[in-house]
Amino acid sequence: MNIQFRLTKHFAVSALVILLLGSCSKNNIYIDVTVPDGSENNGGNGSDNNNDNGDPTKDKTLVTFSASVEGRNMTRAMSPMGKGLQSWLSAYKSNTRDTINGAPVEEGDYITSSPGVLSGIQGYKMYLSNNIYSFYAVSCNTKNPAPVFTKGISEPLSNGVDYLWWSALHQDVTSSQINIPISFQHAATQVVITIDGGENITLNKIISATITPTKPGAIMDLSTGIISSETAYAQAAAMGINNFTIQYIMLPLKSSDPMTLTLELLVNGENTVRTYIASVTPPDNNLKGGNSYLFRAIINENSVSFANVSVKEWTDVDESGNPIYPIQN
Repeated sequence: MNIQFRLTKHFAVSALVILLLGSCSKNNIYIDVTVPDGSENNGGNGSDNNNDNGDPTKDKTLVTFSASVEGRNMTRAMSPMGKGLQSWLSAYKSNTRDTINGAPVEEGDYITSSPGVLSGIQGYKMYLSNNIYSFYAVSCNTKNPAPVFTKGISEPLSNGVDYLWWSALHQDVTSSQINIPISFQHAATQVVITIDGGENITLNKIISATITPTKPGAIMDLSTGIISSETAYAQAAAMGINNFTIQYIMLPLKSSDPMTLTLELLVNGENTVRTYIASVTPPDNNLKGGNSYLFRAIINENSVSFANVSVKEWTDVDESGNPIYPIQN
């Protein structure tokens, strides 16, 4: 008699089988036995029912992203984020207070593989179990990586960087794949100055322009995107130049003291460079994060005066569509 054993989910040895065991010498008898942990033993190669077979994406949602940046017009139109720019994206389990005290559930560095399309660097993909999450993204709007965050607070930040921030709270992740659109907002502040010639002054060229920006070292709160305001100034920094428009991106500022603007100009067809030094007072003693401030400077024979200052949408290009940042040599 040939007897074989097979392990299945049920223990079934009937009285009838036992009788047959004693009376039938040539029958094949199969006895079903349940393993204590509920799994089956098939030739000694058993596996846990909850095992994902080495696939961390099993039963999870693939989350993809597309990105745009706030436009410069007053309707806040969005334009796709430019190609080749880095971003850091993170996902946290949502809670009632939206606090960020620990490490994110998932995080990764992305790059715009084409305008507006974000792809994980080194093949990274974000997979999340079904749950409710809050998403955050930060970028320097360049090819450089975003600042590092610890418990929701960034490392010290620098001037001359167009920090971008975005969040989407309480997003329900339940399907097999979702795409989340990102609408980045500017988090630093921008000073734009248009230069005009006054009486008996014809401007020929701006040779150089510097301004005393905010003291570096401010931090960003990831939960709000707000960069802390400083009250002191740093050493002079070179401004971006496009024709007779100059611009600089700096950290937010709260100060009643003026910034120092230094201009080197060619005027009236002269071969000798003129140097002008002027004081630029922040409106209401404040340069707020996300705002672009437009100053109109008038060059007189021996001085610089300011006609007005206004808050407008972020400036990436001049009126002719030419970029005014980064700095042109």
